[in-house]
Amino acid sequence: MPEIVLINCFEVAAGREADFFSLWQQVNSYMRKKKGYRSHQLHRSLAPDARYRFINVARWASLEDFNAAHDEGFYRLVGRPEWAEFPPFPTLYEVVNEAQVEDNFTWRPLPINGTALGTGTGAVSN
Repeated sequence: MPEIVLINCFEVAAGREADFFSLWQQVNSYMRKKKGYRSHQLHRSLAPDARYRFINVARWASLEDFNAAHDEGFYRLVGRPEWAEFPPFPTLYEVVNEAQVEDNFTWRPLPINGTALGTGTGAVSN
């Protein structure tokens, strides 16, 4: 099973960022200790009127590890009444292409409903 990526968008009202971040840190600290956790990035919108002020991108070794990490302890943390103010919109993804500046990359054709997304090689430049 390939690595999976959780992209979780949060609605956070202006002025409530510190409260959201405090709650998010508690959950993140818990999840980082789970088997299969790889990394995360929490993004904050530069636009104060963005619908999703914060977006969490977390990488997991597998879907099985991700599912197992969402145990009773996780649900106890996110079930706290304070979270109702910060609705999440989570979705799981698989990486189908990744590159970094100055790296050569190879397209990884992965079937999506039986159809490959593309093949080829290339270089990323500024």
